[in-house]
Amino acid sequence: MFYQDIESAKRDIAWLTQACALPPFSVLRLTSYELEILEQTLENTEEKSILSLYDHLFENLGLKSTQWSNSISHAHLPVLALVPGEGIRIVIEKEAEGSWKSEGRDGIRSCRTFPKDTWFTSIKSERKSIDKLSAKEMFKAIALEQKPIIWYAAIASLSINILALATSFFSMQVYDRVIPTQGLSTLAALSVGVFVAIFLEMILKLSRSYILDRAATSMDMAYSHHIFDRFLKIRLDVLPRSIGTLSGQLQGYATVRAFISAVALYVFIDFPFSMIFLAVIIMLAGWMIGAIVLGFLIIAIFVGMIFRKKIEELSRTSTLALHQKLGLLVESVENAENVKASGAGWKLLSRWNALSEDAIHDDIRIRHYSEMSSYVSGFLQQLSYISLVAMGAYLVSTTENLTMGGLIATTILSGRALSPIAMLPNLLVQWGKTKMAVEDLDRVYALERDNEGMERPLSPVVIAPHFRLENAQFSYGENAPSINMGGITIAPGERVAILGMIGSGKSTLLKMLAGLYRPKQGKVFISGMDMQHISRNRLNEMIGYLPQNVKLISGTLRDNILLGLAGINDEMVLDAAKQTGLIHLINVLAQGLDAPVPEGGESVSGGQKQMIALTRLILMKPKAWLLDEPTANMDERTERQMLEAIDRRLSPESTLVVVTHKPALLGLVNRVIVVTPQGVVMDGPKEVILAKLNPTAQVKK
Repeated sequence: MFYQDIESAKRDIAWLTQACALPPFSVLRLTSYELEILEQTLENTEEKSILSLYDHLFENLGLKSTQWSNSISHAHLPVLALVPGEGIRIVIEKEAEGSWKSEGRDGIRSCRTFPKDTWFTSIKSERKSIDKLSAKEMFKAIALEQKPIIWYAAIASLSINILALATSFFSMQVYDRVIPTQGLSTLAALSVGVFVAIFLEMILKLSRSYILDRAATSMDMAYSHHIFDRFLKIRLDVLPRSIGTLSGQLQGYATVRAFISAVALYVFIDFPFSMIFLAVIIMLAGWMIGAIVLGFLIIAIFVGMIFRKKIEELSRTSTLALHQKLGLLVESVENAENVKASGAGWKLLSRWNALSEDAIHDDIRIRHYSEMSSYVSGFLQQLSYISLVAMGAYLVSTTENLTMGGLIATTILSGRALSPIAMLPNLLVQWGKTKMAVEDLDRVYALERDNEGMERPLSPVVIAPHFRLENAQFSYGENAPSINMGGITIAPGERVAILGMIGSGKSTLLKMLAGLYRPKQGKVFISGMDMQHISRNRLNEMIGYLPQNVKLISGTLRDNILLGLAGINDEMVLDAAKQTGLIHLINVLAQGLDAPVPEGGESVSGGQKQMIALTRLILMKPKAWLLDEPTANMDERTERQMLEAIDRRLSPESTLVVVTHKPALLGLVNRVIVVTPQGVVMDGPKEVILAKLNPTAQVKK
């Protein structure tokens, strides 16, 4: 046995995928979701299948396939060793005296030999491409992971269709043997046999349904996880501005998954078995009858292809209209107060009605073509049945090649052989919507991510809050004017205020310093490193950014305070809340920290939102504080308390950059930078710059 209990195996997996500092595992980390799935798999894995589990883990991490062996070679190091009774160790070196040096959960140690039945596999990374993964490739990769389940479903379908032949042969035997000979005992035996067959068919159908439901659930979970994870990694400056359209695009995966499941069953199960039934028909009734069924099958497929292109075009325009409707709905909900106050409801209603009309007309036309395809398919099925019966009756009457029982069995089988025709209209509609959904998601996947082009972003342990902009320029679109920040250097421990008129780029500068925006030209450096080369997670740990408009997420007040933080207890939260004044809000709420917060956080005021965000920053203890109008919605008393809390938390090494129009915040800084869209126009000590801006002003020390 490799492990004494399941918990030991879980600890090994967690160490290897989350804490191991050895390459390549130090940079190949599983997400929490992927680790949870692996642990669930582990609970259902038998001892003898542990090797297969690590095979799957290597595949998930992008390592070369395992090649297990009972021997170890110095040339293949590093090697993963699976030691009986102990678990995994990574063998990293053969020492001079012949000992093997290895690392595990308990640290590093050396041993001369490994126990018997220890298995070894070399650890080598696959050569990776840093090309972007498209949505189409993502769907394909996840669908291919379900191949074993599809094979099980195909085997079940094979059995179902074989058993379905029993009904046809039962009818043939009754008409050809039982009725002419009045063989009641034969009838009883046949009836019992066909009853068993149809009962087994029902059980197999239920089993297939369960198998396919498992596959659908697994695919849905994988697709939704991958798509939302991809969305979260999109860099902020390239994120589409239309929230509704983006939401509609991200939700399209359900349509794709449904189509993949349907087409897989159609291509690998329904259509092939249609050919099998056709072959049985030819065996029973000959080529003339088989030619009738085959001819109508080909005609039906051709008719379906005629309607496909039109349905695809209409699906595109319908989906676009639905995305625009969703975007308008989101805008209207978010700006309900402004819409109501300005009396603009009639204008939005007019746009809504126009979009609804376009979507409805497109859907009606899609349904019209789908129904036409369905009606033509039904007509062809009926015509095929009539032609088959007529030709069969002629052959029964004029030849001895076909019996009455054979004709009845053939008509039953023809229904199954032509049944895929009835599925074509629905598949065509699904195809049109699926193609549009994949194209929408491909546009999302084409957006640049944090650390775009980096296979393994840097994650340095020590990062000094030292910022430097080098010829930095930014614009919000191809035709939008550029904001030129030129070169700015902010040393560790400096406290800087950014001043400027509206639209001068103050907030944009702060977002570039936070790594949320990437300059269109030039670079932003932190601690001498290009910020785009540093892992987003590492930047989040050392940079505390407070936006001008704080948005809360649905959940509880505690959830919003602890957003992205770990290892924080209630005592720490309450202590920080006392410093910022948030404790007054907590005490007023009947449920305290467990008070529910709706979407958008409209249950609290703008100033209270800023207090929540600042409380979180205090708990975070960042090295760099980037604050955008942090007290814009606060009264003087609350503002004074907030500034005192920030000042107490700033260490001599902490860097502070604050965008503000309020003189009170200038008491926190010792340097002022004045910016315009053309660049920095003033930069120097606070007293000097403020004296230039307003010689009569009293500078707050």
